Amino acid sequence: MSIFTHNKFNILIFAFSGVLFTGCVETLISVRVHPDGRYTMNFLTRGDSTDVFNRDFPHPSGANWVTKIEKEHEEKDDIWVMNTSGIAEGTLLFTSREDSLIALQHPIQIRRTDGFFTTRYTLRNVFKGRNVYLKYPAFGKSLQESDKDSTRWIDEAFYYMCSAGINDLQSDPETTIDPDLSERVINHIRNTLARVHQKKLFEELENKQYFIDQMLRPFQNDLPVGYSALLSRATDIYEKELRLTSELQDDQFQYRVFMPGVITSTNADTISGDTLKWSFGLSEYINDDYIIEAASIVYSRQRIQIAILIAAGFLLIILFLFYKRGR
Repeated sequence: MSIFTHNKFNILIFAFSGVLFTGCVETLISVRVHPDGRYTMNFLTRGDSTDVFNRDFPHPSGANWVTKIEKEHEEKDDIWVMNTSGIAEGTLLFTSREDSLIALQHPIQIRRTDGFFTTRYTLRNVFKGRNVYLKYPAFGKSLQESDKDSTRWIDEAFYYMCSAGINDLQSDPETTIDPDLSERVINHIRNTLARVHQKKLFEELENKQYFIDQMLRPFQNDLPVGYSALLSRATDIYEKELRLTSELQDDQFQYRVFMPGVITSTNADTISGDTLKWSFGLSEYINDDYIIEAASIVYSRQRIQIAILIAAGFLLIILFLFYKRGR
């Protein structure tokens, strides 16, 4: 079901209000690496129903995953708890769905490397950067500063959506237009948005289709019939991307890893006993990737003891031969 109603540009309105009024949801991710190289993962998300079920951080699903949902009754508001667990091996792509541009991607890779004396384990989990400062820097600043004058990013965000939508249309032979015309349209959109007052623009964008129609009116004799409608639909995915980034603003992650053997390297925030711990939120991956890494080693005592015995045996034989030769 679409998040838009009656062609209203709800995504920018939502993001605007989301910067001012945000909830909070916490997700605990636990990874336990087993000696055979497989690993158990558990996702535990707590928050109100809007935060838990808004799909900004979807739990894995499928035959290998079990999800339980419970509701905890509190004095003020009910708290929803979603718990998902499963066992896997190798590499998992979270998420590899059609809406991967929108959903937060966090692929994990765990490797087991066998040697004669040791077995090494490595873990790498990447929370893909949202590239906010590359796409709409003013929006990123509003997110991190909770800037109440957050309408200042609307022209920048809408320009990015339109230019990205036009580039998508250009990549499809059925919707492509002359490259020079495409460049002129993009420049015109940039100049038009630069001349509109931010708060006035916020009001105008309540009807996205109408606003795009008005912006492209100077090109009505050059563009194919219905091009503005195509552009409006092409921006939908980028609107959803912006909404999800806004929803992730107050999501906090607690990450726990348990590795076999001795930890040899990690970028964990803290180490408590055999537990590696990370704590992070949107600010850590708002632009660049946030990477979780750990490595451990397990020594084979039996093989080391056998090797020592064999070496000692050879040494005794050599000493005996030298002794015989000296006699």
